[in-house]
Amino acid sequence: MRSRTVHLPGGPCPRELLLAAATEAGRPPDMVLAFLPPEEFLRETLAALTGVWPDALRFGCEAVTQFADAETTSAGTLQLFWFSDPRHHAAVEVIPGTHGEPPTARRIEAVARRIAAADGALLLVDGLRFPVERFLAELRRTLVSMPPFVAGGLASQVEPVTQAGSRVFIGDRVLPSACLVVTLHGVAMRVEVVRGWSPASPVYTVTRAEAGVVHEIDGEPAADWYRRFFTVDGELAPMPATANRFPLIVEGPRPERQGLYRSMRRFDDPAGTVTFLGDVETGDHVRLGMGNELSLLRTASELSAGPEPEAAILYSCMGREAVLGDHSGEEAAAIRKALGGVPLSGFFTCGEIGPTPRGNLAFYNLTAILVLLREVGA
Repeated sequence: MRSRTVHLPGGPCPRELLLAAATEAGRPPDMVLAFLPPEEFLRETLAALTGVWPDALRFGCEAVTQFADAETTSAGTLQLFWFSDPRHHAAVEVIPGTHGEPPTARRIEAVARRIAAADGALLLVDGLRFPVERFLAELRRTLVSMPPFVAGGLASQVEPVTQAGSRVFIGDRVLPSACLVVTLHGVAMRVEVVRGWSPASPVYTVTRAEAGVVHEIDGEPAADWYRRFFTVDGELAPMPATANRFPLIVEGPRPERQGLYRSMRRFDDPAGTVTFLGDVETGDHVRLGMGNELSLLRTASELSAGPEPEAAILYSCMGREAVLGDHSGEEAAAIRKALGGVPLSGFFTCGEIGPTPRGNLAFYNLTAILVLLREVGA
């Protein structure tokens, strides 16, 4: 498999740039993975891709900040793939759904069978409207007997949130309220969960929670529990901004939840509660983590490529982007350097999908999910 990352220039996508990107391979790409800025020139870019490579499998999602090899950009990026063996390929299935009308169990079971028959799967998800955690829970239940070579991310949007943004697309169709399930055939896939946070508190027990809203930790109002850690000289640090550097880490006791990270969404609203961007359950054992731009970059630079990959995709949380600050462009660069310069694309996500340390499929915050690809027999 050959791969190449294309850093788009912004504005309408030049046809000449696309044609030149495929010149080295001598033929159009078999697959085009696109991470494009929300709304702006989106449909024009998709039309240009259709016009230049009508037979390629073209898909992707909207993303505010994208990775193009060692660079970070907001103008859009493409990753082109050429399979060496004509029997090897990828397929995309569109799973529509909303929080009010989620995908049926029967539909998810059918998707799980197709994933089980593949060598791996990528998930690109509408980060606003699709019920991703419910979908993953059903998928995890069905895939319980197999290793979850499944990874992905939630598309992002410009703040404040409007109707635009966070959508997925296939071909020249933009699809709100959908998940793309991309199954890979003849492509070996490895997934690395990149963290960079250290334990910063004892372990406590969540004594009352509902979905992403935590009411009590060790019988104490969750907001008061946080105040004990984040109040200095009688002054509470700005919340939830300060909490970006101190994720909540789920330590079990259920094996499928061990190692999950949660970022704070709202503090003391409603009074006494803390709301997270992912689910926290009654009975979860939790502790605070601690990190900064140095710990995140150090973790990225210490990655090992293992069997040499031919392409990489990075889904890194927008919360990490906030913590990295002026160094946000360095995470992808450090990872690419550690991998030996492999072609890399990706974006800062609204949530990440990948395995837990015990091998279960999970929804993450404040995490980077790295997908390494190599064609079988290459």
